[in-house]
Amino acid sequence: MRTSDLTPAVLKDLRRPRPFPAISLLMPTHRARPDNEQDRIRLRNLLSEAVRRLKEDPEVDRESRIRLERQLGEDTVLRLFDAQRAEDGLLVLLAPDEDPQAWQFISPHDIPERVEITTTYLTRNLVAAHLYARPYWVLVLDQEESRLYLAHAGSLTEVTAHGFPAKPQVPDQADALPGPAYGTDRTGYRAARVGQYVSDVEERLARAMTDRNLPLVLVGSPELTTAFGKISRHAGATVGGLELTGAEKHAVPQLEKRLESVFRRIREDRAQQARADLDAARGRKAYVAGLAEVWNTVMDHRAALVLVEEGLRAAGRADENHQLHVVDVPEGEPAPEGVETDIVDSLVEAALDADTEVRFVPDGTLPDSVGIAGTLRY
Repeated sequence: MRTSDLTPAVLKDLRRPRPFPAISLLMPTHRARPDNEQDRIRLRNLLSEAVRRLKEDPEVDRESRIRLERQLGEDTVLRLFDAQRAEDGLLVLLAPDEDPQAWQFISPHDIPERVEITTTYLTRNLVAAHLYARPYWVLVLDQEESRLYLAHAGSLTEVTAHGFPAKPQVPDQADALPGPAYGTDRTGYRAARVGQYVSDVEERLARAMTDRNLPLVLVGSPELTTAFGKISRHAGATVGGLELTGAEKHAVPQLEKRLESVFRRIREDRAQQARADLDAARGRKAYVAGLAEVWNTVMDHRAALVLVEEGLRAAGRADENHQLHVVDVPEGEPAPEGVETDIVDSLVEAALDADTEVRFVPDGTLPDSVGIAGTLRY
């Protein structure tokens, strides 16, 4: 599975608590030779490490251990890992009474090797990859046929639902006339025809937006994109555009190439806006920094934006009053009962549940904030 499959419902299920032991295996992968030749070796080592820790953990009952050892077999996991389409990271998730899952994802950050055995799946890197590879709708407007694509991590997948692809329902009357229509003023008729067609495409887009409310990138001629902007109630969702006539005739790889600069500008704009939001929050005293402060604002549903350095990790637990207590747990040792090995995961999940915007940034981006900072809603 890939991050394009990570819908809110799927993510919610991945984040739910599970009976102990739930296993998460995280590792970097490589897209091309010779680097990808080490991926299978690294995966075997992680599988062996997980089996060893299961055997040594007295809290793991015999039945669960036997089931998980069967799932941790190299053949079982390798069947889930598509080495031919490897990306930047692999996350394998296993639980005694569930089918194993393997998630392959793109990430701008270095992926660590981790084996986690606890009561929740490790989801932070998957969420970070999902947020980095933020999905978009790409609507290609064309007078002959309009198409809708789901863009994810720079890749386009054509949507054949919600009424797409969409052809004009009203034919051009001039098409039935022999020869050129000399002396015929068709300006008014064409404008009405374009307006009706764009309205029809807008209705179909509304169905897609109801299914997944995503930012929109608009592709097409100035005539059609201008008409769309005038009548569409989704024009405000448009975050980028590309002037291109006859784009529906382009093969998907060509269209992906043309859109690279559009998505790069969108990412740059979002990063710049995040920095500006932090600076503005400092000025109006709506800025919080550090794990404890950000935790409190997230739990109170007062956080509007949270920036997290990719490498930030801390063990801890929350008490009955939802106050955070950070606990020092040596690397590789099991956490005490009731202590999460990475409380940052729980913070991110709580922020997402509270509709707080979360962004992961490279280590060192927030030197004055101990790896995490945020802005307040009020």
